[in-house]
Amino acid sequence: MIRVDKARWRWLPERLTRWRAPVVCLLLGHLVFAGMVGLWQAGMLQALELLGYDQGLRWQAPAPLDERIVLIGETEADIHRWGYPLPDGVLAEALERLAQGRPRVIGVDKYRDIPVPPGSERLDQVLRRHPEIVWVTKFGNFAAHDPAVAPPPALADTDRTGFSDIPIDEDGLTRRGLLFLDDGRQVSTAFALVMALRYLRPERIVPQGDSQYSDHLRLGATTIPPLETDAGAYVRADTAGYQYLLDYRSRLSAARIYTLTDLLQGRLPAVQLADKIVLLGGMAESLRDDFQIPTRRFLADALSFPIPAGGANGRIAGVVLHALQVDQLLRFALAGDSPIRGLPDCAEAGWLWLWCLAGAGLALSRVRFWGLLTLMAGALILLAGIWWIVFLHQIWLPLAAPVLGLTAAVALSAAYLSVHDHVERRLLMSLFARQAAPEVADMLWRERARLVAGGRLLPQHLTATVLFADIRGFASIAENLEPAQLMDWLNVYMAAMTQAVMAHGGMVRQYVGDEVMALFGVPAPRRVEAEVARDAARAVECALAMGERLRQLNADWAQHGLPVAAVRIGIYTGPLVAGSLGDSQRFEYAVVGDTVNIASRLENFDKDAHHPVDGFCRVLVGDATLRYLGGRFQVTGLGQVRFKGKKQEIAVYRVDGDLSE
Repeated sequence: MIRVDKARWRWLPERLTRWRAPVVCLLLGHLVFAGMVGLWQAGMLQALELLGYDQGLRWQAPAPLDERIVLIGETEADIHRWGYPLPDGVLAEALERLAQGRPRVIGVDKYRDIPVPPGSERLDQVLRRHPEIVWVTKFGNFAAHDPAVAPPPALADTDRTGFSDIPIDEDGLTRRGLLFLDDGRQVSTAFALVMALRYLRPERIVPQGDSQYSDHLRLGATTIPPLETDAGAYVRADTAGYQYLLDYRSRLSAARIYTLTDLLQGRLPAVQLADKIVLLGGMAESLRDDFQIPTRRFLADALSFPIPAGGANGRIAGVVLHALQVDQLLRFALAGDSPIRGLPDCAEAGWLWLWCLAGAGLALSRVRFWGLLTLMAGALILLAGIWWIVFLHQIWLPLAAPVLGLTAAVALSAAYLSVHDHVERRLLMSLFARQAAPEVADMLWRERARLVAGGRLLPQHLTATVLFADIRGFASIAENLEPAQLMDWLNVYMAAMTQAVMAHGGMVRQYVGDEVMALFGVPAPRRVEAEVARDAARAVECALAMGERLRQLNADWAQHGLPVAAVRIGIYTGPLVAGSLGDSQRFEYAVVGDTVNIASRLENFDKDAHHPVDGFCRVLVGDATLRYLGGRFQVTGLGQVRFKGKKQEIAVYRVDGDLSE
């Protein structure tokens, strides 16, 4: 037969109940985490996360000023002067003037699948004569009812075209760029990538597959991974083609932005074009070729003419957006910049889980309301700081989800702890509030974590002082009073005795008839002998105060013709066991042990003997208590006494006064 040592496991229920609040708070943290994951997967947090992403773009350090890109904008003034749509002859003249400056690439962001005479033949000849010219097309079908637009006939079936299609998020902002699109028959290249690759040819940089991921595009030293459908804050995003995140760190030089009229009237120095990328496109608001973006910090200084390049509505011309994409691709290839990317789902979930548990941990600090708000504000600042540092390294972590998770975990855990504390406070107060001194009640609440678990007081071994006070000759007093008079008389006596006990830091344990039982040094255990000695001295002080209070009561009772009383008090100090007795319906604080029995025997010892001269109050203490009093009180030895049921004799002393007064 296997025997189980129950004593070894007796501590387990106590430990389990002691850890109940932390365990529940951790469970609440995990519950909040599950809820946040659900909201996240449902896409309900995507808008908030994108706002955080946009703010990160605004706060990031801008890239160095880009001198490689020159913009030629068709403004409202140009439209009025040269006509709309711009005739092919005027466009051909503009391209020839640009070609004279020997740029590496000339990109034209104007749809021209249909000739606009006069000058269509001349435009065709210019396109065939200058291989550095790249033209924009439209892939189409990227969004519903979005037809394709072909390039000029002279560039059909060449590698000098690229699509201008841009994915737009649900809130209307442009945060993503495209490199390739595939319609199932052929793969088309983006306009910005075509220009960037042609610019990089002299640098001997060509697109390659990554050594680890063959389907990832590599430009120079930078691998551009395709955007996943759940990257960062996106949830089941349409990532058709080969997409990447726009970082908007580019800074275009306003000194290299000209109007079409500037070009045609010779106000554009040829030296500005040599070995550069030149983009020509519409910048007039009436052309409606603009995009809304999350930041407007891409210009180095004010423009020399009004274009929709970042007003209050945050919109920029399409040709400017292409320029920003080209610059970002060149930074990938030449400067080694990293693309913004998200982490795997498991890493993002771990990040969210960490902050949900941190919220539960903050609540477990059990500080007051304003302290908790301060801790929470500090945690949110830390969260935002870590997020920002990581974002500076081009890693996009969730922000809104952990902020909400931290806040919700703190709120739920704090609410639970408030209810939990209320239950414990009600338990403690139901046991002690009317029977303990205020400082004892405060101490009980401060020490509740060590005293209460599972809705019950934890049993403890204590060293305390027990006081019993009993009225001498109470039976004869009761015989001479009517029941109502007796109860009134007894209530006055009990109130006076209770006040004396509480005034000296004690706790009234119980009333039994005319007997009062008081405890000093409970329920929190005393850690040093000095504390035990202080409890013993307070108990004796209390006994003498009870006698003085009884003297005053007797004088008042005598004036009203009521019986007077004398009291016997027994005090003993020693070890005992304290805890709550009873069931969930009714329980009370109880102490058991020889210390309690001896104190009761001292009170009852030789009832009619050893009273002081005044006869009002007899206080007897045992030798164990006397050792803690330090000679402060005047005592009279009454000899060695062996109480019934005890093998050892106890020295008994009568307290006659306080020598310190």
